[in-house]
Parts: sequence; structure tokens; C-alpha cells
Amino acid sequence: MDDIDAAEWPIELVALYAATYRANVRVAYAMIGSRHEAEEIDQDSVLALARQWGSVRHPESYLRRTITNRAIAVLRRRAVAARHPVDPPPPSEDGRLVELRDALLRLPDRQRAAVVLRFVAGLDDREIASALDCRPGTARSLMSRGLAALRKEVPR
Repeated sequence: MDDIDAAEWPIELVALYAATYRANVRVAYAMIGSRHEAEEIDQDSVLALARQWGSVRHPESYLRRTITNRAIAVLRRRAVAARHPVDPPPPSEDGRLVELRDALLRLPDRQRAAVVLRFVAGLDDREIASALDCRPGTARSLMSRGLAALRKEVPR
């Protein structure tokens, strides 16, 4: 599948894309806070899966890990850009959800990913560990530290 033509995709890949699109975009959005970029991450990740289709043993896990890795890459690029600001940041909206989102975006990348994968995607420790390429205990630790940081920043 060097030259990717969606019309020639295996039916299983098309079905996986259709079945996971909304959840994958929701996870990416929760991690990065941009619907447009979240959709792009999902689409790019599906294209990466299409290129590897014949050699991937667990396509849904591969797709989830690719989405997580690409979202973290976006966050890293943003961090670099934030160290060299060009324009002032946009004014913040009001509300507790914005406060929570902003606090979530301040978490370290892997903590944010663990929290989002648990509470937005509904994944268990094993699935989170697979997406983050770590052990389940590490995934639990990342989530615990992320939640503790959120509790400090966003009072009930």
C-alpha cells in the first residue's frame, strides 16, 4: 500500500475506521484541545495503519498508540512554540470546563495521556499501558499523579 488509495483498503480497515473515528477524535481532542488537529491526527494515524496493514497484529491497539503518540508530538511542538511566543495567547473562555481543560493541558504529556485514555476513552490499565508503551503499574502511577495534580489545580 505504498500509494494509498482508500478505494482499495481492506474492508476490515474501513470498518475499524468507521467504528473508532468518534472515540479516537474525542481522545485526541481531550489530549490537545483542538478539534481540527484531533481529526487530522486520527486521519494520519489511519493512513499509517493502512501502510502497515499486512504486518500489524492488533490494528485497534496500533491505531490507539499511533493517535496517542501523534497527540504527544503535537503537544511537544506546542511547548517549543510556547517558549518562543509570537502573539499573545487568546483570551480564555469562562467556566469550570475551561479551567479543567487548561489544567489538563498543563499536565506532563504522559500523565495527560493516561488521564484522557482512562476518563475520555474508557480504557483500562492494560490498554492504557499498551497505548503508552509502558507497564500497567506505570500507567496507574501516571494516572494517579495526573489526577493528584488536577485536584490541586481545580478545586471542587
